[in-house]
Amino acid sequence: MRHQWTRERIIRHVLEREAKGLPLHAGRDGVDNLLYQAARRFFGSWRNAIRAAGIMPERVLTWERWSPAKVLMIIRRLAHRDRPLSGPQLERRYGSMMSAARRYYGSWTKAVLAAGVDPTRLQRIVPWNQGRVIEAILTRALRNESLAPHDVEPRSLAVAGERLFGNWTAAVTAAGLDLKAIPLLPARPKEPQAPRQRAPRPRAVHQPRQLWTKELVITAIHARLRERKHMNARSLAREDRGLYRAARRHLKNWSNALAAAGLDPDAYRVSPQRKEPPQIPGTREPSSKQSQPTGVVRPDHPA
Repeated sequence: MRHQWTRERIIRHVLEREAKGLPLHAGRDGVDNLLYQAARRFFGSWRNAIRAAGIMPERVLTWERWSPAKVLMIIRRLAHRDRPLSGPQLERRYGSMMSAARRYYGSWTKAVLAAGVDPTRLQRIVPWNQGRVIEAILTRALRNESLAPHDVEPRSLAVAGERLFGNWTAAVTAAGLDLKAIPLLPARPKEPQAPRQRAPRPRAVHQPRQLWTKELVITAIHARLRERKHMNARSLAREDRGLYRAARRHLKNWSNALAAAGLDPDAYRVSPQRKEPPQIPGTREPSSKQSQPTGVVRPDHPA
């Protein structure tokens, strides 16, 4: 059952959570979203709702403990680490501080820039520059590894060399090497792979769809009566939904469809389990049941 939120109910929920030692911050493992949205609706913000309950927001809201100056100080301290932290490590160790930084500055990157720190300093993967490219080229040459652009690994090294020096040959030349004088190692032969053979997909056979008409509805009613099937609306809706919907679409309701077929609708309002349905005038009872009369084509059973 949905809560009918009031100011008193919101404050009572806040106090109950505070008495049980449950966290009062929003988000994961925090307060329910319905309570959070109701508090913002009645009090303007979740912080105001905490204060209305007589609780100091700084004591229970984690992000309130981080002032803007403290956030910038931690960012500058992280920038002097020898090995930057990855994104998951930052979230795990400094998640509340990053949340406060986003609240104060709009985003984590803007907070890092406000601290006067290059955002790449806090990335675990250090971006390529000309010095790192030259160092990587010399390292490969000392290890007698190929300097052909298609053999260079990681691929980001070749891409960075072309981007920073114009082309890969210029990057090797900047490292003090002559790419033409370096013997190229033979490329490793690639193992032949068997061609993939895809099994042919069977094509779906589409049958032309026939539409119900008023005449087909009446013909189907006569066929159903000859087969001694139930003719009341409830049984028809259960046994032949296509005919039932077509009758309602073309003749408004099942009673009108029976009347259009020359039948008395009142005779078929109850399931004909206790009495035999009347015969159509001018017809005789068939000697045996047939699944469908000869020559009758149903839209949902095309010939």
